[in-house]
Amino acid sequence: MPHFKVPRHFIVTDNEPELFTTGQEDPKIATIREALGVYAQQSQAHFELGLEVFQIEPASRADNTYSKFPVTSAQVLFRGAYVEGCTSVRAKVQVRLSEHRSKSRPQITVRQIKRKYTLKRFLNYAFPIFDVPVDKDTHWRWWLSNRKTFNWTGLPTELKECIVEHCMHRPCSQLGAYEEKLIKFNRRYRPYSKSGKPVPFEIVQQLGDWYNLLYVSFQVREITLRLCMTGSTKTIHSPGLCIFANSYSDFLESFMRLGNHYQLVRPHSFPKTGHDKQLAKCYRDFPKANPELSHFATLRHGIRKIRLTMDFMSSMRFFDVQAHDFPRYPGRRAKVTYNAFNCLPHLNEIVFILPRRPCEGWRDSPYGGGPTLFHHERPCPRALHRVIYERVAEVLALHKKVTVLSFVDEEEKDRFNDMRTEAVNALGWTEADLNELYADDGGGIDLPEDTGRASASAVVQQRVRDGEHYDMVGIRGGFFPPECSCEEPCFTKLS
Repeated sequence: MPHFKVPRHFIVTDNEPELFTTGQEDPKIATIREALGVYAQQSQAHFELGLEVFQIEPASRADNTYSKFPVTSAQVLFRGAYVEGCTSVRAKVQVRLSEHRSKSRPQITVRQIKRKYTLKRFLNYAFPIFDVPVDKDTHWRWWLSNRKTFNWTGLPTELKECIVEHCMHRPCSQLGAYEEKLIKFNRRYRPYSKSGKPVPFEIVQQLGDWYNLLYVSFQVREITLRLCMTGSTKTIHSPGLCIFANSYSDFLESFMRLGNHYQLVRPHSFPKTGHDKQLAKCYRDFPKANPELSHFATLRHGIRKIRLTMDFMSSMRFFDVQAHDFPRYPGRRAKVTYNAFNCLPHLNEIVFILPRRPCEGWRDSPYGGGPTLFHHERPCPRALHRVIYERVAEVLALHKKVTVLSFVDEEEKDRFNDMRTEAVNALGWTEADLNELYADDGGGIDLPEDTGRASASAVVQQRVRDGEHYDMVGIRGGFFPPECSCEEPCFTKLS
């Protein structure tokens, strides 16, 4: 911080004299205060000085030779911030009115020991501004005091994006306001409450206290949601809108909840009539085939990344395992399966973590039905993993970036990578080709049986028919529950 000194001929007082009260002051003191206010509004640094003026001696009036208005003179005390703290400067001030184009305006002159200054020049000498950034509170008070409107609509869109991005680039504060709003909405009896349902937490956690940006305008909402869903290197959540689920129920809850909120980034984006509801449902289920209905998109359609893990039974049901007559076993079917990924037009990455050892140990749950998965003496999670990731390689071949984690060993990881490569090469039709068919032929055309996903399925099923499972577990009569026959028991490797 630079060091300034008040000029020697300025009278700086350490012991302040008795100040006049507001009722005792001359009316011209209000004119000086008004001029100080205008001076302080130049910048945040000038505002931070906190300039004040007080009358300390009775005022006197004298006739003005050059004007019909008298000249008012008074001894005053200027007070303001300084490098070393607060300082006070005594001065004699003269206020006279001058006519300009039939209008009278005040002219303020400050006299200090035979020297004469304009008010602005005097303040620049006596109270130099600090060459340091001002804090947020000072900036906010300066903005409120100038009472000027900000032309937000006149800013370029790129600049608006930078401003919203800057708002998001901060640690998430405590979401007390969001939780309070959610509690008010969930009250059973709220006859006088008109609180709307808050947006999902996946969006609010990226905005923090700035989540009210979603209610400013369509354009600001569109910019904010786009940054939340696509992500940015300048924001905290750079990957964008992601779902992290540790169980099937967590994934189902997030998936359904995000589907209940429309993005509303354009007018008439909320379906009200029966016809609009049918169109919204059509886009909800087939967004890639109906891009012209994207104004009915929900927050679910903005998901970029999914990272999930499930238990063994939920994984088999979610990926609709067909091997070893699994569908013939009684039990609850999954409400949402892997087909949900096809309803996400902007999904870029899928990370699936293979099931690990259950919390209760290698024991089957008595609820939910299905086959017995764990052998009572030697369970084989390797065999169960193979059933799951073989199906993953088959049904997710159309998705470009698929990662599977938590293999038993590197051999299983290499085996999955080989199966996925074969399944992708056997597709014959890429996702872009299928989208082109939808666009050109009004929903697609009939394909041969050996085209697309059927080819990938054939490759995987052929490898299953080659006996890899049965050779490993040594079971001919039935697969479930597989008994471990690995050289090193695989159930000891998973914790």
